[in-house]
Amino acid sequence: MTTKKTPTVIVVGGGLAGLSVSLGLAKLGYRVEIVERRHDWGKRKGGTYLMQPNAIRALEQVCQAAMDPLYDMGVPIPNSDCKMYAWWMVRDALLQQVLLNNSNISLHMGWSFAAFDDDNPDWIKARFTRTQQTQTQKDDDTTQIDNDAETEDVLELTGILVVGADGVHSAVRASLDLAPATPAGSVCWRGSISISDDDDDDDDDDDDEHKKNAARQVLAPLLTSPLLTTGKMFRGYIKCGPYCVVGLKSFHSKYPGVMTWTVNTREPEAAVNFRHPREAVGAYLDDAIDRTDDDDNKQTAALIEAVFELADPEELSHSLPFVTITLPKEHQDANTNMGWGGSGRVTLIGDAAHAMRSAGGQGGAMAFEDCVVLARILEHNLASPSPTAHTTSTVHPTPTRAAIASAVLEFESSRLPRVRTIWQDQWERAERAYQGDFTPSRTVADEREYQAWVDKGV
Repeated sequence: MTTKKTPTVIVVGGGLAGLSVSLGLAKLGYRVEIVERRHDWGKRKGGTYLMQPNAIRALEQVCQAAMDPLYDMGVPIPNSDCKMYAWWMVRDALLQQVLLNNSNISLHMGWSFAAFDDDNPDWIKARFTRTQQTQTQKDDDTTQIDNDAETEDVLELTGILVVGADGVHSAVRASLDLAPATPAGSVCWRGSISISDDDDDDDDDDDDEHKKNAARQVLAPLLTSPLLTTGKMFRGYIKCGPYCVVGLKSFHSKYPGVMTWTVNTREPEAAVNFRHPREAVGAYLDDAIDRTDDDDNKQTAALIEAVFELADPEELSHSLPFVTITLPKEHQDANTNMGWGGSGRVTLIGDAAHAMRSAGGQGGAMAFEDCVVLARILEHNLASPSPTAHTTSTVHPTPTRAAIASAVLEFESSRLPRVRTIWQDQWERAERAYQGDFTPSRTVADEREYQAWVDKGV
């Protein structure tokens, strides 16, 4: 009996969303081709990822083997079911499973998406170009990489579906003529520090070493809780003047002495005017020093200065403008199905589809949920790979173009209402945080009901 070719799905982007959806689709029996623009995975540095209960549940459905090591690695957040990670911990757990699934998943590094051709009735073709790097790779999925314009090579792949998982500056999104991500009006610096002397540079002079030791002593009390409330700090966040919020989080219970930090500002033209995060909080720090009768502000200012003393100069010099993707407005006709812009045999997931404000980890959670729902709909709507009565080989009928397009529309339209609600909630929470309000806007009962709905997941 003739065995048909296994249907292939092309995944553009090797971040958390791309790795996750690839594992979910490979589990169904599809062949997956992941194409990542970066040439390597970069350093294990960068921001904190707060994994919410709905993200944990989604990742368990996508790939339990990827979630298993993360149970012990995450720092538990008091009075919640959330766990806190460095983002690369989650990336590495997913990547390990992708590499172990090399019989079903291929990984192509250093290729940039160029275009797709959806004219053939049997397959869609995606075209990629390899470009020379002109900038050191960054470790953060949202960082744009400048590349030399001269094309060296071309990669063409065919499959039944293209999944754009290539982040906020998605090339797949652009190829669909969708509106690009727009600035959210805020800029972020972020990184990690170690409150130990193990990583000190031997070339530091005595004066520098004295300053670093003093900074460690100032920050040491923060190691008692992952999200500390003390003085002017509420659950790890400090409101610094009208525009700025500083975040300090401790990984000490799992990784002794390790903390992560963020400085977020929405001051106009911050990306242009500020080269260092201290410039964003300078007015607050200077005012705290001048006010002799305010011990809480003095203590808080000392914490921030200590972070800058111990932070990696490279992270202090790299700012990240926050951007979001505006979702389609709710249609007045409840019977009208609409998605977030996928078309034909091309769909978008994660930040490429619905990048939202950073206010509690729901951006990543929505990406994991996308992976679950897309796999579920493909499994239900398309002829899934299954052994025949005559052979143990797997027969893979090729889905029609219409069937794939229908599945894409069902996926996006079914996800849109939930994502839109959470997108709006994250926006409002971020706005309140800049006002120094870190509490929910709902009543206690309404917030409990809302959070239960979010945590339940998909």
